[in-house]
Amino acid sequence: MDWKILNIKNSYLEKISRAKSLNELDEIYLTLFGKSGEITLLPKNFSELSKEDLSKIGPLFNRVKTELEKAIDDRREKVRESVYKQLKDEELELEEGSIKKRKGHLHPITALNEEIANLGKKIGFQQFSAPHIDSDYYNFEGLNIPYGHPARDLWDTLYIDHPEKYGFKEGQLLLRTHTSNAQIRIMKELKLPIRIMVIDRLFRFENLDARHEHTFDQFEIVYVDKGVSMANLQYLSEYFLKHIFGKDIKVRLRPKYYPFVEPGAGVDGECIFCKGKGCKICGGVGWLELAGAGMIHPFVLNMGGIDPEKYSGLAWGFGPFRMAMLKYGVEDIRLFNSGDLRFLERF
Repeated sequence: MDWKILNIKNSYLEKISRAKSLNELDEIYLTLFGKSGEITLLPKNFSELSKEDLSKIGPLFNRVKTELEKAIDDRREKVRESVYKQLKDEELELEEGSIKKRKGHLHPITALNEEIANLGKKIGFQQFSAPHIDSDYYNFEGLNIPYGHPARDLWDTLYIDHPEKYGFKEGQLLLRTHTSNAQIRIMKELKLPIRIMVIDRLFRFENLDARHEHTFDQFEIVYVDKGVSMANLQYLSEYFLKHIFGKDIKVRLRPKYYPFVEPGAGVDGECIFCKGKGCKICGGVGWLELAGAGMIHPFVLNMGGIDPEKYSGLAWGFGPFRMAMLKYGVEDIRLFNSGDLRFLERF
């Protein structure tokens, strides 16, 4: 057994001294100390030795093992030093045009959000921000969504654990489910007339699929003044959608219920795929629902400190992710947040 150990030692010390790369040393190390390495397997035969032989072989084995490990470590340092020296002596010569220039671009959602914001600025709307983590009051109660409303269901809303740490009761602190949590703040903080737009992130407890994400953006406008009517709503719907999808798109308002507006409207655009003839994408009706809107409910105006007898207002909003899907022909909403460069380089 002792000759076998010494033979391994002499053989591998020579191999280690000749190794010229870290890869070679890694291979030697695995051959010796890997799961099936020669040094690893040797102790399995020690049970066959007598106590007298084992008292000699054991210390020899330990010395050889330590010596080989040290030899590999020492050789690693020498190989590294030689590589560093080569790098120090090397000169990098670059000719003009030898490196291809790459030009970055905005994420498609960022680009669309900037386009939308610029459209709003042209007609006098300013941007406003509200917290992502907010109270039940601003997200629901102040918007005429009382306790027990379906939108408060756990499957829709992401609540914050242990809200008492922040001075709230259980169920009162959450990740906002819409940008409308800005509405009461806008009315209380700003002077009339109000022309505000919000473009920001929101969160919902969704079952993810090709058309649903748990984290996405929303665009919303809040317009409060004397004499604001559904005619203003129709104009703004046409203004934004025609600039995003082209001047030929037709826009219609359809009655729809939202608790914070009265009356409420779904904003439909003529299907851009079939031009109103009916197809699989629009379900054969020739129209696609693109936004939700309505006249701000008198209750919400009151909560914002505005007299609904003197002033009226409208709220209008849509999801830029959905808009981008239609505008760019994207089949899965999850691709926008995937970070997949193959997808992003399409834009």
